[in-house]
Amino acid sequence: MTLFWITCAALLMIALPFVVLPLWRGSNNAGNNFVIQRDDANLEILRDQSTELEADLRDGLLTQDAYEQGKHELQARLLDEVKVTGPAARPPRRSSKTMAIVLAILLPLFSVSLYLAIGNTKALSPQEQHTEIGDFSIISSEAKLKELEKKLEQQPKNPDGWVVLARSYGELKRYSDAVRAYGELVKLVPDEAQIWTNYADVYAMSNNQSLLGEPTKFLNKALELDGNNAMALALSGSAAMERGDYAAAITHWTKLVDLLPPDNPELQMIRDGIQQARQFLAMQKGRTRPAELDKRAKRE
Repeated sequence: MTLFWITCAALLMIALPFVVLPLWRGSNNAGNNFVIQRDDANLEILRDQSTELEADLRDGLLTQDAYEQGKHELQARLLDEVKVTGPAARPPRRSSKTMAIVLAILLPLFSVSLYLAIGNTKALSPQEQHTEIGDFSIISSEAKLKELEKKLEQQPKNPDGWVVLARSYGELKRYSDAVRAYGELVKLVPDEAQIWTNYADVYAMSNNQSLLGEPTKFLNKALELDGNNAMALALSGSAAMERGDYAAAITHWTKLVDLLPPDNPELQMIRDGIQQARQFLAMQKGRTRPAELDKRAKRE
């Protein structure tokens, strides 16, 4: 983040001269042009008047004394004009320089304020690594996880925060922490099947990958809320196999096969699981001897 602000400052330092210097220099040019144009105009008027005096003298309209007097007046006016030429005759200069100074101050302030208002100040921070999953983020930074934990201590009824925390701990394989976070989440959102399914998953992972006991209860709750939840059906089938309820495993996985699209890469594995459950069920009922099951498994 520090590097980002240093880069911004450098870019501002490069850009400012292109805006400020033309105004600063232009103010001098404007003043000089103003003076030059005024002097040229005044000199032209004095030349014309001098020419008229000479013409009137030739035509006899003026006496020599009147001519000399008029000549002296023109020369006096010329001297006065030359004295006036100076800093006081350059009104545009001060306003242009003032504008240059104002821009040099306001442009950086305005740019920083605008970025803070509409920019993303966290985009380049290495401590704020996260990836989007669904409608929520998965945080992979330890510092940000601790920050979220503290926030939830102050705002414990923030379900979105608990979702992010629970999923983040699950992705980081911190299953005990994930179980704790999902435990808080289901109190706030008790009617979401996917949350109960995820709760069962991380609970099992924290308990030697066993779906027996609490995970099975969570999966039953998920299927009560949504009987077509694919993940809940898959895990419920696995839980049934683990406890030896092969008929339930077949039921769950058969329903899952019907829900999945034909090109799903997991379909064959699920069908194999169904076939295995049928074999175990047949053996359980005494229809097939164990040796025959072993031979059939080897052939398949």
